[in-house]
Amino acid sequence: MGSDSLTQLQCVLAGKCSGCSWIDIPYWRQAEQKKSALRSQWLLAHQHQDPTTCELPPVEFCAIAPGGLRDRADLSIQRTNGRSALGLFATDAHHIVDMRDCAQMSASLQDLLQAFRAVDIPVERGSVRLRVSPRGEFGVWLDLANVDVKRLLDERNTLDALRAFSAVEIGQRRKTLIEHDGRLKLGEPQLKPWFETYLGDNAVPAEIWTTIGGFTQPGFTANRALIQAARGMWKDLSAGRAAEFGAGSGNFTLPLAADGFEVDAYELDALACEGLRRGLEATDLHGVLNTALRERVTIHQGDFQRSQKQARLEGLRLLFVDPPRSGLKEFLNPLIALNPADRPEHIVYVSCFAESFCLDAARLNALGYRATRVMLVDQFPQSPHFEIVSRFDRISRGRI
Repeated sequence: MGSDSLTQLQCVLAGKCSGCSWIDIPYWRQAEQKKSALRSQWLLAHQHQDPTTCELPPVEFCAIAPGGLRDRADLSIQRTNGRSALGLFATDAHHIVDMRDCAQMSASLQDLLQAFRAVDIPVERGSVRLRVSPRGEFGVWLDLANVDVKRLLDERNTLDALRAFSAVEIGQRRKTLIEHDGRLKLGEPQLKPWFETYLGDNAVPAEIWTTIGGFTQPGFTANRALIQAARGMWKDLSAGRAAEFGAGSGNFTLPLAADGFEVDAYELDALACEGLRRGLEATDLHGVLNTALRERVTIHQGDFQRSQKQARLEGLRLLFVDPPRSGLKEFLNPLIALNPADRPEHIVYVSCFAESFCLDAARLNALGYRATRVMLVDQFPQSPHFEIVSRFDRISRGRI
């Protein structure tokens, strides 16, 4: 969908809520400003390199929809003078804008928002994640102070009201709310298929096992576009060995394996690694494909941004990276140590933060890689944020 074909988003909170800070900017101009922001960061990161070897290719832009893309939302709770507000901070950042509906939410997430708003949450402040699963199930994650958690468990009426329509997780460890011997308690985190990824040319859905509070992309429609953009970067490559940094619960791992790659998946979070295992098992169990994907994936758990624990990157057909906002950091150390001919032939890099992406691109350039495709996937319309999907090809020996 072209950026000039999207209509302007209408919202009663426009100009008040900080979530859509660009809502008054015509969408075609939003697209140009996002591409311009990436170009500026690229020039800054590569200013000391030979401009003939580090040119940014034409920036492609994938526009999806002006809004309605979220099946997961993170909101704040604030009580002032006995009245509660649920929403995002105002543009002046001084208070929470009470959000009765949101133009960025899918219809199902809007339904969950209304159900949640009908329950009074008697806390002064806190955070909540609302999530809808691919099957339409509702999930609520409450991140509250310990004293508030204890009070709600003892009082139980509020939590029982939430349990009537949703699964509930509480606290930074995402513990599951359970009932035991007539009392509400916090059990261990429980993985369930709260999200989905997409396999092959027909975008066949496959389960992503995570917690309500676990990291996923914000919505199904946008994620389908993101997966298609990533597959477009590797589809013309013959399958072989691949390594993936930042595998999470398998959003890209499963599509890579489905396209024939033998994947070494590197991930820090142990619960995400277990979710990846569950997703691989579910794909095989439900017969999504004829081939058992778990036979193509080896999971490595640990902090591979630190030099003490390094990934095995020699002789790869493809290196796929989807790092946190901080970028690749020391994950590139084993790549630097390799003989140039032993380095991965191709790198596909997905990023949500232009600054660290461009700094890493400059490091890759020094190693003999050139950016051959760059696409912005606009899963955050009406804001300055965007996702970057790119490909780098090894074309020279390079040095750093």
